[in-house]
Amino acid sequence: MEIVVVPCLYDNYSYLIINGKEAAVVDPSEAWPVMKVAAEKGLTLVAALCTHHHHDHIGGLPDLLDEYKNLEIYGFHQDQKRIPLITRPVEDEARFSVCGLDVDVIHTPGHTSTHIVFAVEDHLFVGDTLFGAGCGRLFEGTAEQMVHSLDRILQCGKQSRIFFGHEYTEFNLRFAAQVDPVNPAIDERIASVRKMRNADQPSTPSTLEEELATNPFLRIEDGSIIDQLEREHNLDSTDRVTVFAALREQRNNFS
Repeated sequence: MEIVVVPCLYDNYSYLIINGKEAAVVDPSEAWPVMKVAAEKGLTLVAALCTHHHHDHIGGLPDLLDEYKNLEIYGFHQDQKRIPLITRPVEDEARFSVCGLDVDVIHTPGHTSTHIVFAVEDHLFVGDTLFGAGCGRLFEGTAEQMVHSLDRILQCGKQSRIFFGHEYTEFNLRFAAQVDPVNPAIDERIASVRKMRNADQPSTPSTLEEELATNPFLRIEDGSIIDQLEREHNLDSTDRVTVFAALREQRNNFS
């Protein structure tokens, strides 16, 4: 199996999952960059995996269908009205096969109510649920749902590789340094990501181990983060959901 990162639009990432001469695309924001890589590698695109319905993750589907008439489109069964091109609706904890590879489905509501993660071996295609050093905004879900969704991702193991939907890592790390200022791992990651970006390289994938060390949304039980939030937000509780919600609100207003 080979994974190719395909930059799309302004800061989106699509991914090609390749096995032999067949490939599946995750979150095709636009068609042309995906088709270009497929042509260069002599690949047949057989499937599209859609983590959620936002246009910057599915905008390339119509053009891909024009090029690949037998393309199967996978998405959450409750997203069929919002992604009407879905041909293969899937449910939470479903397993299916594409390109000879097993794919597991994890329902992760929070960013949207119908968001899902696709797990291929130890590769997690997390869309907009989890980012490098961050997580998605709560457009449709609740803080409680997002905490549960992130917990489900963490159950996949520290060595899991995280393929996220946007290049937000450097900005997210700036926020992480503000809310977790005594964490040396954040400074180290900032230096590493800046080097990548200066070389025009993506910061994806990361690992869950790296995220656990530097992503404040996975560190909501950390004492220094809680202390900072208590000073800024006068928290009435330090339970995980309350801490997450305060952290997410602070991130929403960060610039």
